[in-house]
Amino acid sequence: MIENETHKELLKQEYEKHKKKADRLREDGEGKKAAKHYRTAAQKLEDMAELEKSDKLKNKYINLAENLREGAETLSSPDWTPESDEEVKTGTGAETSSSEGSGPVEGHREREEETDPSKYLEEPPDLNFDDVGGMTDLKQTLEDKVVDPLERTELYEEYELGVVNGVLLHGPPGTGKTYITRALAGKLDYSFIEVTPTDITSSLVGEAADNVAELFEVARDNQPCVVFIDEIDAVASERGGGAQKTQSERQMVNQLLTELNEVQGEDIVVVAATNRVDEVDDAIKRSGRFDERIEVPLPDETARVAILRVHLRERPVLHDEIDWERVKEETEGYSASDMGLVATNAARKALQEAQEKDEIRKITQEHIDEAVEETEASV
Repeated sequence: MIENETHKELLKQEYEKHKKKADRLREDGEGKKAAKHYRTAAQKLEDMAELEKSDKLKNKYINLAENLREGAETLSSPDWTPESDEEVKTGTGAETSSSEGSGPVEGHREREEETDPSKYLEEPPDLNFDDVGGMTDLKQTLEDKVVDPLERTELYEEYELGVVNGVLLHGPPGTGKTYITRALAGKLDYSFIEVTPTDITSSLVGEAADNVAELFEVARDNQPCVVFIDEIDAVASERGGGAQKTQSERQMVNQLLTELNEVQGEDIVVVAATNRVDEVDDAIKRSGRFDERIEVPLPDETARVAILRVHLRERPVLHDEIDWERVKEETEGYSASDMGLVATNAARKALQEAQEKDEIRKITQEHIDEAVEETEASV
């Protein structure tokens, strides 16, 4: 399942790359070249559909792929010209007189205006808290404040205690904030949406606010859902006060506040992460939006070993010869992501030996020591 998720992410990136290039070529009047990239983008969507479990999402991918192929056929036609395309875009051509008379190209443009869930949405991750090394207190807090209220709604309603819809995770980079959120979505079996500032922010007035609205529209249409907003300080920064914000930034923050208010009572959990909690807009941190604020520190020595064990769990390891006390000492100051990198590098070294010997070589203490030596603490 994890390999499937990785494959889908790669396909999604390829789809977006070819779609963007096709749009640009079309704007430049290069119809046939644009058509080639639209067809490639359609193929990527169809490949994504094959990996989807959700029939709803699968059908959306297939429909969008069909639409892209229709648009590509129109662009490949000898009758297509940049001028005719411009008529469709500006509404001056006869084709735009009614939706029934729309050609394939106009239909493609209309669909672009609709929210494409594939831009954000993922299936429930194939992870749960058992896949998260360490973080014992954090996992227990999420169990008590988020998971249990969702699983025993009637009991909590009896005491007039609702579900925590907003969780703000803060702490140094690389401590596992993203990973624990994916595990939360997997444990709940909720669809997952992950966005970064580059997915939302824009210098164009109104566009960033529209991006926020689109994000939460996808979440509402695909409940139950976990929404993860990484680096929320870059999306909603205090920046010394409202007067220093641009109009676009103010609109974006206001839209985010509105959306956070409206998800109350919905089957949506919003988790935000930041390395600089003091820089997050006070309005965002106000009670009623992110009711649970949890620090995610660097893992202690016990947690570091637990994280490494999780990352080595599915790999061939000579467990009896691993000196875990030595690992604790050598990885002082390492983050959760650092420990994951140690496991990857150790596995790669064992693989190199296996290739040379033409037989499986298990990961040993020597491999781990070498991996630690070449992995610098990121914090």
